[in-house]
Amino acid sequence: MVRDVSTESHPDSLVEAPSEEVTSPVPPVTPVTCSEFLQIVEEVKLAIAEGIYPVRIAKGSSGSYFCYSRKREIVGVFKPKNEEPYGQMNPKWVKWAHRTFLPCCFGRSCIIPNLGYLSEAAASYLDRRLGLNVVPRTEVVILSSPSFHYGRQDIQSWKSGKPLPGKMGSFQLFLKGFKDATEFFKQGYDRLGVGASNAGPSTTIDIDVVSSNQHSSTGVWSDQMKREFQWGFERLVCLDYLIRNTDRGLDNWMVKQSSSDSDASASTQSTSTQPHVSVQVAGIDNGLAFPHKHPDHFRSYPFGWTLLPCAHVSFSAETRGYILHHLTSEQWWRETVHGFRQLFAIDPDFDSRMFSRQMGVVRGQGYNLVESIWNAQATPAALAKRPVVCVYEEEVDALPDPPMMLSRMNSPRIQGASTVKRFESFDTVKPVFRSW
Repeated sequence: MVRDVSTESHPDSLVEAPSEEVTSPVPPVTPVTCSEFLQIVEEVKLAIAEGIYPVRIAKGSSGSYFCYSRKREIVGVFKPKNEEPYGQMNPKWVKWAHRTFLPCCFGRSCIIPNLGYLSEAAASYLDRRLGLNVVPRTEVVILSSPSFHYGRQDIQSWKSGKPLPGKMGSFQLFLKGFKDATEFFKQGYDRLGVGASNAGPSTTIDIDVVSSNQHSSTGVWSDQMKREFQWGFERLVCLDYLIRNTDRGLDNWMVKQSSSDSDASASTQSTSTQPHVSVQVAGIDNGLAFPHKHPDHFRSYPFGWTLLPCAHVSFSAETRGYILHHLTSEQWWRETVHGFRQLFAIDPDFDSRMFSRQMGVVRGQGYNLVESIWNAQATPAALAKRPVVCVYEEEVDALPDPPMMLSRMNSPRIQGASTVKRFESFDTVKPVFRSW
């Protein structure tokens, strides 16, 4: 496992930290440590040994499985590498037919095949590096179970007493109490009015929520609930944009409302009539992200949240200050890309050149994100409309004079100690920062 995010501020950032310890106002959707995560995985292995096997999920184009504890509770979702849409052991016959007979219409040309499990884990890693707290903790593990899809020879060997070979894949903690956004909006939360403000923590975000009486006893969202929803939504937007998620619809991000009933103190009893209701947003199914190039125009894979009214609300001051502090730090980028390399190098087919192209897209998305939210009036919808950018790092021995270099290249470069950053874009706007 790669190192978790540090809450320390970055001295080289161009934006001052909101406080000495950079903490997010959004709590993590799965607040577990590395050791606790490993204990959950070990619990799944013990459950499998006792005959409590993972169950294949009917939805989706790949083989994915609900994993259980010995108490028969769902604790995670496992997605093996070789059961992905292009994998040899993909159990969905419809995808086999697509892959065999319609290869020109199958898959996404911008996504490297059979790396969905790493994309899931990398999205979780970036979520922790930025402290977004909207992705359930996901790591790469190895599991084996008779309920997984194996070849005939492996099954025969297992029946004769030999162990099944382990499958490498992503293991994502299961979200309890969450419902997907489609269901959330269908139940009456389908009108989120536009209007709002990003002036500070005390500012009310004017989101008109027309709902049924299922989510709170009054049927009305408090100002705090509105802020929490908007904060979570903004962090989902930042995550999707940075990893260039090509598969974000209303069915793969989730919302949870939880009430904390105060039953203990007499002081709260005298002043409070309603329990505090908190709202959390989570993003799942991040396997079709980290492309090695931007999607083509005829298959652009737009973000599903761009049409929501809340996408036209300006980014809050909390989100802007928090994200800008990290993304304008060269140290943060250096450590994060190093962590990505450690993670993607797990794959036996790791290609350093393709990884560099993937990081070029991520850096370009980061450049665009900073350029956008530098403006206090920026909205998620406007961010999604920005011209695409790629930023590639290139090792050089010596650089020619800037005029000569720029005359040979149509894109600007930023000089570092031993590398240069090459920008590829249809836009000529210069960056607001020059150091990374």
